[in-house]
Amino acid sequence: MLSACTSKFLSHPIDEQAPLLIDHLLSVGKKSEELFSESLFSNKSLAFYSGLLHDVGKINPIYQKIFHEPEKNNRKNIEKHELTNYVKEHSRFSAWTADKLLQKIGLDYDTIDKILVLIYGHHTNIRKYLGRITKSEQFTASHKAIDSNLQKLKSELSGKPEFSKLNWDSCIEKFARPMNFDVSLNSKNSPDDYLEMSYAFSCLLQADRGSFHEWLVPNFDLELNTDHLSNSSKNNRLGKIRTSFQTQIMKNFDYSEPISIIHAPTGIGKTKVFLDIINRYANDKNMQRVFYFSPLLALTEDFERQLSNKGHPIITQNDQKDILVYNHLHSESLQEKNEENNTVNSNSWIFENESFNKKFVITTTQRLLMTLYSNKANDKMKLASFRNSVLIIDEVQTIPKSILSNLKEIFKKMNQYMGTKFILVSATIPHEIGDITSVSLSKDVLYDYILKTKKQISFISSLNLSNMPIKKTLIMANTRKKALDCYSKTTQAHDGEKVYYLSTGIRKKDRSEIIKKLSNADKLSNADKLSNADNYVLVSTQVVEAGVDISFSHIYREEAPLDNIIQVMGRLNREGENGDAELVVYRTDGESTPYSQLEFKTTQEKIKKIKDSVDLYRILEEYYSEIYEKNLSNQDGTKKLEQAIKQLDFDKVWKFVKELALKEDGRDTVFIPDNNHESWQKVQNGLLSNDTSKKNLKEFGDMTASLPIPLHKLYEKMGENPFDEDLMEKNILLPKKEHLEKVYDTNTGLDKWLAE
Repeated sequence: MLSACTSKFLSHPIDEQAPLLIDHLLSVGKKSEELFSESLFSNKSLAFYSGLLHDVGKINPIYQKIFHEPEKNNRKNIEKHELTNYVKEHSRFSAWTADKLLQKIGLDYDTIDKILVLIYGHHTNIRKYLGRITKSEQFTASHKAIDSNLQKLKSELSGKPEFSKLNWDSCIEKFARPMNFDVSLNSKNSPDDYLEMSYAFSCLLQADRGSFHEWLVPNFDLELNTDHLSNSSKNNRLGKIRTSFQTQIMKNFDYSEPISIIHAPTGIGKTKVFLDIINRYANDKNMQRVFYFSPLLALTEDFERQLSNKGHPIITQNDQKDILVYNHLHSESLQEKNEENNTVNSNSWIFENESFNKKFVITTTQRLLMTLYSNKANDKMKLASFRNSVLIIDEVQTIPKSILSNLKEIFKKMNQYMGTKFILVSATIPHEIGDITSVSLSKDVLYDYILKTKKQISFISSLNLSNMPIKKTLIMANTRKKALDCYSKTTQAHDGEKVYYLSTGIRKKDRSEIIKKLSNADKLSNADKLSNADNYVLVSTQVVEAGVDISFSHIYREEAPLDNIIQVMGRLNREGENGDAELVVYRTDGESTPYSQLEFKTTQEKIKKIKDSVDLYRILEEYYSEIYEKNLSNQDGTKKLEQAIKQLDFDKVWKFVKELALKEDGRDTVFIPDNNHESWQKVQNGLLSNDTSKKNLKEFGDMTASLPIPLHKLYEKMGENPFDEDLMEKNILLPKKEHLEKVYDTNTGLDKWLAE
C-alpha cells in the first residue's frame, strides 16, 4: 500500500519533471496514438491503450516508496530494504491490470491480446505467447498490495474520460486472481499484422522514452553541395562515363516509386548520385529523415568522410549536428565525431540517437535488419522513425538471399502503411529482387564503363608466390589462418620486399595506418609511379574487399562466390590506367568457409571459363538464376521466416534472422595499447573506471583487435594467463604490460597464435 494515503501515485521520482503517474499515462497514450496516426495502419487502439496503461503497475508499493523519497541519496537504501518485501517489477502487473480494464469496452479479443503483449514487453521484448507466471513470495506481496491500491487509483483517475471508459468493476473484482495469461497472438493478414504490431510497439517505446526529453519530429531540409564530386575523377575518360551515369540516373529516377534499384558497378560514382537524389527530397515537406545503410563500417566511414571533407565540405559544419553516426563504436552526431578530443558522456542515454530521431542517419545494414526483425525493445524503438523517410541500402546483395525475398515484401508494406521509400544499390542484382524496377540507364553507359575498366581474369590451380609480380599487389584469402600462412610464405619468397598483413587480428589503429600508407602510395604522380620504391604486397582477409580507397595493380583472390570476386575486383586498377592489371583467382583446399557451399561450388564451375570482367558481368544473371533455382535451403529458409511472421512469432523471427545474418564469431576482443607505459596505464585506468563500455569503445576502440582462438587455447600456448585480472572480472581483455609483446606481434597482430 502507499506509504502516505494522501499522496498521489508517481511514475518516476518526485524531483523529476511531471512525476505524477496520471500525467505520464495520459502523455504517453496520446503521444503513442499521435505517432501511430502518422501511418495508415488502422488499429489506433493498439497504440493508445498500450501507452495509456503501460505503467499502471507502478502502483506497486516499492516504486511509490522510492519515488516519494525527496532525498536522491536515500533511494538506493529504500530500494534495498523494500526488495525484501516486494518485487521491483511493473510491466507484468500493468498487463494484468490492462487485461481486466479492457474487457467489454468495445475491443475485440485479438486487439486486447496484442495490447497486453505490447505492455508486457515494453521494457524487454515483444513476443507471441504470454502464459503462466512464476511467482516468488515478493511477487505475491506486490500483487496483493497493487490489488489494495486499485480503488485509490480509480478514484485518482476519475473525471478523466480516457480512463472512465475502462472496466474498473471487472478489474477490482478479478485482479486478485492468480496471474496467468492465456495469450497467443494470431495474424489474419501477413505481413501486415506483423508490421502493424512492430510499429505500434515502436510508437509506444518512443512515446514512453521520449516523454523524459524535449524532442520534435524533424523535417529533412539539409542542403548538400556535391559540385566538387563532379570533377573528382583522376581520368577524363572515366570521368565522362561517370558524369553520363550520374546524369542519366538523375534524369530517370522516379520519386514516386516505392522501391528503386540503382545498378551501379563499383567505382562508377554512386555516392554523388545518392547525395543528389537526397537533395531533391529536401523539397518534399513530408519527408522527415534520410537513412544510409552499408554492410561494412569501412563504407559508412568513407561516406562520412566525404560528407565532412574539410577541403570540399558537402555539408556545413553546423548542419553536421543533424547527422547521426550510429554503429557499435559511435552513437553521436557527425559534428561530435569530428571534434577533436570529444568523448562520449559515459552516463548518457540520448533519446534522439537511440530512436533515430535525426534528419540524416548513417548506420549499418545489420542495424536495419535488427530494427525490422529483432523483438528487443531497444531495437524496435527505432522502427517508427522509418515513416515518411528515404532508406538508401548500399550493396544490397550482401543481405542473405533467404532474407532478401521477405525483406522486399516488408519494404512494400512499409511504403504502403508508413510512406517509406527505398533505394537499393548494387553492382549486381540478385534474382530475389530482380522484379523491382531499376532506374533506367543506357546499356551503352554500363557497357562502356565495364569495357573501359576491363580487367583480365584468370584461374590457377595453385598460387606460385615466387613468380608473383611485386607492384601494388593484393593477395586475399578466405580465412585468417590461410592469410597468415600466405603472409609467412610471401615474406620468405620475397625477402627484402615490403609485405604487409591485414585482418581483424590487427588492431584498428594499425590497420588504418597501413591502409593510409598504401592509399598515399596510390596517389603518387605518374613520374613517381615509375619508381619501384613504393611497390608492395598486401596479404589480407576480406577486410579490404570494399570501402578502401586503394587501387591495386594485381590481385590474387582465393576462389569465392562471384559476388565477392566482383567486390574485390573494384579494388583493381580503379581508374583503368594499367593495361597489365589482372585478377587471378586461385584454388587452395576447396573449403567453402565462410561462404555457402552452393554459391562456392557454382562459382568453381564457371570461373575457369571467364577471361575478363566483361565475361564475368555477362554471366551474372545466369549465375543468380541458377543459385535461386538450386538453393532449396534458401527457399526453405524464406518459407520458415514468412511462416514465423505470419504466426506473429517474434522470438522465432529474430532467432532465424540473427543466426543467418548477424552471426557472431564468438571471438574475443582484446585491447592493445601502444607499447609504452603511459599508453598502457591510460588504457588500464580508463577501462577500470565506471564508465560505460560505449565510452571505452569510443576512446580506445582503435586499439582493439580480434583474438582468433579461444582463450583457453591461448593460455595453453603461453602456459599462463597474460591478461589483467581486475579487468577480466569485467569481461575486458587487456594484456599485462609485461606480456604485451608476447601477445601481439607488430606484423601479424593476434593472428600470430594461428601459426602451427
